[in-house]
Amino acid sequence: MKRFNLKKAVPYLFLSPYMVFFIVFGMVPLVLCIVISFTKWDYASPMEWYGLNNFKLLFGAIGSGKVSKDFWQAVLHTLLFVVVETPILIIIPLLLATLIARCKAVRSFSMGFFYFPTILSITTVCILWNFLLDTNSGIINHLLGDTVPWLTQMPYAWMSIFFMSTWWGVGGNMILYVAAIVNVPQELIEASKIDGAGAFKRFFIIILPSIKTTLIYTIITTTIGSFNMLGQAQVLTAGGPNNGTRTAMMIIYDTAFGGSNNFGRACAMALVFGAIMLAFTIASYRIQVRNAED
Repeated sequence: MKRFNLKKAVPYLFLSPYMVFFIVFGMVPLVLCIVISFTKWDYASPMEWYGLNNFKLLFGAIGSGKVSKDFWQAVLHTLLFVVVETPILIIIPLLLATLIARCKAVRSFSMGFFYFPTILSITTVCILWNFLLDTNSGIINHLLGDTVPWLTQMPYAWMSIFFMSTWWGVGGNMILYVAAIVNVPQELIEASKIDGAGAFKRFFIIILPSIKTTLIYTIITTTIGSFNMLGQAQVLTAGGPNNGTRTAMMIIYDTAFGGSNNFGRACAMALVFGAIMLAFTIASYRIQVRNAED
C-alpha cells in the first residue's frame, strides 16, 4: 500500500479553500444559470421548460422585438462606457503615478488622496455626486452660475457618469502603477539620462516596458470592471433619461428582480452578455501580450 505523502499534499491543502469557494460561488451558479436560461421561471412557481425561446427573444427571432431591442440597446450603452472609461482609467492613473512615483516628499499624501474615493461604496459615491450635480441646488451648478441638467438630459447624464467613475476609480490603478514604477531599477533611468534621453523618451523606453505585466493586469481588470457597470447608472441616473444610460447589467437585474421576475430570460441575457465580455477580455489580453512580446 502506497504511503500518504504529506509534503506533496501541502500545496493542495493551501489551494483547497480557494477551490471550494470557486466551485460553490463560481461553477455552481454558472451551471444553474445555464440550466435556468432554458426555462420560464419566476421563482414563485415551478420551472417550465422553455427551450431556446429565451435566446430567440434576445435575437429577435420570436416576439415583438421589444425585448431584443431593449437588451441590445443596453449592451451598446455598456460598450460605450467600456470604450470611453477604460482608457481614462488606464491613462490618467499612469500619468499620475509617473509624476509622483519618484517624489518621496508627496508620494504618501498623493497616494492617500487619490486612493480615498476607491474605498467608498458605489452607493455612497453616487449619493455624494447626486448632491454635487443636482440641477437646482447642486454645488457644481452654483459654482458655474448656471442650471446644467447633469442627471436629466443627454449628453450630460453620460458626462456625469464618466466624471464620477473617473473620480472613483483612478486611485486603485494608480497605486498599482506607483508600486511598479518605484521598482524600476534606478540604474536604468540614470543611464538613460547620461545618454541624453528626455522625460518622454525615458517613459516610453524604460518605464513602460518595465511595468508591462502590471499594465496588462490593470487593462484586463479595468475592462471587466467597466463591463460590470451597474451602480452608476442605477443610483445616479436610474437608467435615464429615456433609458439612455441603461446598461446590460441593469437590464439583467431589472429582468430578474424588477417586477417581471423572469429568471430564465435574465439568465439568458447574462450568458449572452458574458460571452461578449469574455470575447473582449480575451482579445484585449492577446493584443497586450503580443505588444509586450514585440
